[in-house]
Amino acid sequence: MKRKPFSELELRDAFMFATVMMDAEICRLTLERILGFPIREVTVDTEHAFTVNPDYRGVRLDARADDADGTTFTIEMQVSDQHNLPKRSRCYQGQMDVESLKPGAKFEELPESYVIFICLFDPFGRGRYRYTYREECVEDGEPLGDGTCKIFLNTKGKNPEEVPKELADFLHYVEDADIPEVSGDDFLRNLRQKIIQIKKDRRMEGRYMTFGELLDEERREGRAEGRVDGQNYVFALINAMAADGRGAEVPRLAEDETFREEMFARYHITDDIREVQNA
Repeated sequence: MKRKPFSELELRDAFMFATVMMDAEICRLTLERILGFPIREVTVDTEHAFTVNPDYRGVRLDARADDADGTTFTIEMQVSDQHNLPKRSRCYQGQMDVESLKPGAKFEELPESYVIFICLFDPFGRGRYRYTYREECVEDGEPLGDGTCKIFLNTKGKNPEEVPKELADFLHYVEDADIPEVSGDDFLRNLRQKIIQIKKDRRMEGRYMTFGELLDEERREGRAEGRVDGQNYVFALINAMAADGRGAEVPRLAEDETFREEMFARYHITDDIREVQNA
């Protein structure tokens, strides 16, 4: 598969999306625009890979954020329709809850949580920009009150009168980075400037190239079955090294197999975990 040049990446590309969401303020404003309510300061953990139990499938989330009130958010960019989002959202929610509930804690301490997918396709075929799902009683519609919410966004929505203009403009921008709405929207203009800034960062370009080379090699070696699953542990390793102050050594991953395996082991991204993630 031919890799898109770094200079051509936009927000709709998973690597760029995850990189942009490393900026906590941009992530916060993105969440506010999607959810429609104010959010206090957030902390961000990009490419958060759950490896709770080898008996369960590991999952990749492009970005995870926690706000000052303890609410957790996960956001993932979906480029192609794999026809698995409902079950995938269920898996994400369950793993989030397992991680959030510390040993000895009460169930009542589970935080409010939002699982969000930004889709470049209509996931349910009903023409909506936003599909929001919460648990409720089938018989009378009474909310369950479990504090969970799943949101599926569609960049190709056809109901602009039913969503805030700011949300529709954001989804239009994800779909087409050259839309005119950007010029009159401070948030979208800042988002575009952030992407331009990232494209000028040679270190980030090197990380992208290394990321792609590692994916190609993992495919050749039969360790990954597809691009989406393969990104899970490769990007997790690159980010772990960068967070540990070893970003300058990332290019060496593609050149030195022994060093690469040492880093996988050092950051506990082991073969058995990778096999589970790609099962």
